[in-house]
Amino acid sequence: MNKAMKYTLMAFTVIFAFTACTTGPKNFEEEVRDHFRDTRGFFFLKIPPRLLTLALRTADNPDMNRFFGDARQVGIISFGDGFPVSENREVVRTLEDMLTKYDYKEIMSISDSEKLIIIKLKETNGRVTDLVTIVSESEGAVTAITLSGEIDVQAMVGMAGNLDNIDMLMQLQALVSR
Repeated sequence: MNKAMKYTLMAFTVIFAFTACTTGPKNFEEEVRDHFRDTRGFFFLKIPPRLLTLALRTADNPDMNRFFGDARQVGIISFGDGFPVSENREVVRTLEDMLTKYDYKEIMSISDSEKLIIIKLKETNGRVTDLVTIVSESEGAVTAITLSGEIDVQAMVGMAGNLDNIDMLMQLQALVSR
């Protein structure tokens, strides 16, 4: 074996070993997908924001379009059909732990006897790049909606105070839970 071939083989071995050591989840969504992969009733989908506004029939809503802004992707994580409701609290706790691990900060939490809504965000270089909303009903499904990309914080704050938008989250949860 000549020297060049020997060095090439060593380089490939180092690259392969390095990649094998770094194959764990790289972000919140990947960790959720890996952790709950075999859980009955678990569903995960990533779609472009424009497609989501069409599904919710809000494509002509300027607030929704401004909210999504330059977002690249919306993720929908659902624990629904076949998932035991008794495990809702544990799932929410696990999701919150994962969000903390990836440096998400809580910006809002609304709770009553029927529903729990938690909104967390992640900043990179002073810009909001990721937003996660967890919706859990005491006798229903747990849904997490993720948004990745450039997120308009002013639009987000405006929407957070609007009860119609909470209803929209419930509509999305119902759409996913079918």
